Amino acid sequence: MSDSRRMATNIIASWGANLVKVMVQLVMLPVMARVLGPAEMGLYALALPILALVMPLADAGLANSLAREKPDNHRVWSTSFWMLMFISLLLAVSVYGGSFGVAHTSNQPRLPQIVLALCAIFPLMGLGVLPMARMIQKGRLVAPAIIDMASNLLGAGIGIAGALSGYGVWSMVAQYVSVFAIRAFLLNACELYWPRMVLDFSGLKSHLGLGGSITLSKIAESAGRVAENSQVSRILGASALGAYGFANQVARFLSEAVGNSLWANLYYQSLHCEHDRLGPQLIRMNRLLCHILIPASFLGAALSPTFLPFVLGDKWVDAGWPLAIFCLTYPFTIMSNLVGAVLYARGHAIIPMSVAVLTACARFGAIFLFLPYGLMSACIGVGAISILQAIGSFLASREVIGIRISEVLVTSFWPVTAALLGFWGAFTILLYRHDIEGGIYAAACFGGIYVLAQIMFDRSRFLTDASGIVELVRRKKTKSEPTV
Repeated sequence: MSDSRRMATNIIASWGANLVKVMVQLVMLPVMARVLGPAEMGLYALALPILALVMPLADAGLANSLAREKPDNHRVWSTSFWMLMFISLLLAVSVYGGSFGVAHTSNQPRLPQIVLALCAIFPLMGLGVLPMARMIQKGRLVAPAIIDMASNLLGAGIGIAGALSGYGVWSMVAQYVSVFAIRAFLLNACELYWPRMVLDFSGLKSHLGLGGSITLSKIAESAGRVAENSQVSRILGASALGAYGFANQVARFLSEAVGNSLWANLYYQSLHCEHDRLGPQLIRMNRLLCHILIPASFLGAALSPTFLPFVLGDKWVDAGWPLAIFCLTYPFTIMSNLVGAVLYARGHAIIPMSVAVLTACARFGAIFLFLPYGLMSACIGVGAISILQAIGSFLASREVIGIRISEVLVTSFWPVTAALLGFWGAFTILLYRHDIEGGIYAAACFGGIYVLAQIMFDRSRFLTDASGIVELVRRKKTKSEPTV
């Protein structure tokens, strides 16, 4: 299969699977939020980042790094497996012990019990690393997307059943653990690797270097989330934490539903292409992201203040504007991640690692400085950091990748501007119409403004992009060899 057709198949299949995941979340989150309430959701939002703080250690960054290793080097692959199993057990013990400190700081005595149950995900994550790395190596990105979809569907069913049965926050725990268990089983069913009884760390040196940088980046991000949530809980209480955590979770999930498939395909392409193709590929993926994620997120931002309380109930009214702010700004974090995909594939881990650490510190600084003025002020500060994160990533990597900042600005400016104009148009309509019909008018207004602005100010690029997206779909529909 040609690279272009493989990319088309991977992207379309990933988006299809992610669309199902989004629909599941759109159904699940209102049900869970309405049944559990802000206090239980806030407790779960506090527990999850504690695990997320060390979750990157469970795979040691090897899922992406091992994709660069020869598939028949059994010493490296087997040593990686046994090392991952040991790390997983060590993390489970450490996280459970550390949860007592967070419970004391945030005044949530139930937290350690919840964290103990969630620690089951660590060995499950380790079991999925090797098959995932081998799939990335072969460019088989359709199967992981379908597996993620299936595991999330089944996990959501388990979670909703538990919530409706009165299990409270434990229903969320059951959902989360079951997703990882199903995912590990299906990944190994698709790409099983039997490890040998061998330990030889000499061949892991290069992988541990790159994987360590990836891991540190993820840890910095997760540590920042824990610090943010603890600060919100300490100053504003559990309900505000529930609103903040919910807004963060939804905006991030929606953005990554689009961004993750682009990241994986860009990483695979960057592993195999010539250096002079890195810049054009990054620009193309970033432009595609601007046409898909930016308008979808900005429309969600316009709708959320009006319709979130309508869907979840009046007790969630305080989450409407935080969600709108994060929908407007989180796509810029995804832009930064695309830059990281190219850099990691080429072994340049220092830049994305530094950006991740600085971003985490800056987000907590924004929370610390602006939270005394209210949750809205803190959310605006955190959102501004996401925009600066994207700018910093492109500036820091322009010479390494070979991109011109002017080209990034030219290809991104009008899609973002058109979406922003559409946001204001849709929001204006919703100031006067607060019903479903008003939401339909707002969405239609947004789409009309977005397309019209693109045709008026960026006609040539927009028409070229539109034909490219049509061709992408056409290639997917063309009969081709199986890739799953």
